[in-house]
Amino acid sequence: MHIHIDTLAYRNRLRHLPPAQKLCFAIVMLLLALVTHYPIQLAILGWMSVWIVFHAGIPYRIYTAMMLGVMTFLITGIPALAIEYTSSISPDIRADSWGQIGVWGGQLYLSRQGTFQALAVSIRSLASTSTLFFIILTIPAIDLATLCQKIGCPPILIELSLLVYRFIFLLADTAQKIVTAQVSRGGYRTHRIRINSLNLLVRQLIQRTASRYQQSILSINARGFNGEFRFWQPVADRYSWRYATESIVGCSILIIGEILYRSYV
Repeated sequence: MHIHIDTLAYRNRLRHLPPAQKLCFAIVMLLLALVTHYPIQLAILGWMSVWIVFHAGIPYRIYTAMMLGVMTFLITGIPALAIEYTSSISPDIRADSWGQIGVWGGQLYLSRQGTFQALAVSIRSLASTSTLFFIILTIPAIDLATLCQKIGCPPILIELSLLVYRFIFLLADTAQKIVTAQVSRGGYRTHRIRINSLNLLVRQLIQRTASRYQQSILSINARGFNGEFRFWQPVADRYSWRYATESIVGCSILIIGEILYRSYV
C-alpha cells in the first residue's frame, strides 16, 4: 500500500496543479471539518471523496481501503465513549441508558449521550481524515518540502521530515520482504509458529531497517550532501481557475449551510 500511495501522488490527475493551491484548499476544508456540525462534516466527507476519486482519479478501492482502516481504528474507540459503569442506577442514568447489565456489583450501561458523542467524534474524524488523504494522495512529499522552503520553514524541520518519510518507506519495505520470506517457509501455519515468527519479525525488522537506514545516510553523504536538501521540480505547475472556482463555491455553500444549521437548531 505504501508504494501505491507514493506512486499515486505523482500520477494523479491533479498533479499539474500548484501544491499551494491544493494545500490551501485542503487546509480550509480541514478547518471547516473541525468547527462545523455533523451534517456539514458529512458533506465535507462526500465532497472530498469526489475530489479524490473523480477529480484526482485515485482508484476507489485504494481510497476505500484507507478509509476502512481509519473506521476500524475509530470503532475500537467507540466503546470507551459509549459504555459507562456505575455502582447504582439513578433516574438520570436510567433516562440516559439504552440498556444495562449487572457487572461486579454495579451496572454497565450504554449511554445515549456517550453514543451520540462517539458518533460525532467519528464523523468529525472521518471528515478531517479525508482532507489529509487528499494531501497525501495528490501532493508528493518533495512538493510539500519545496513549498515549506518557499514559505520559510526551518531547514532542519524539512530535513528531519524527509528523513522520517524515507525511514517509513524503508520500514514498510523491509517488513514486507521479511513476511514474504516467512510465509514461503511456512512460518505462520500454527498459532505457536505464528507467535515465534512475529518475534523474529520484530527483531529482524529493527536490525535490517537500522542497517538500511545507515546505508541511506551514507549514500546521501557520498553524493555531496552539505547539510541542505535541494529539490528539482520537472513538472510545470498550471493554476486552474476551474478548480479554484469550484472550491470557492463549494466552501461558500458549506459555510452558508453551517450558518443556517446553527440558526435553526
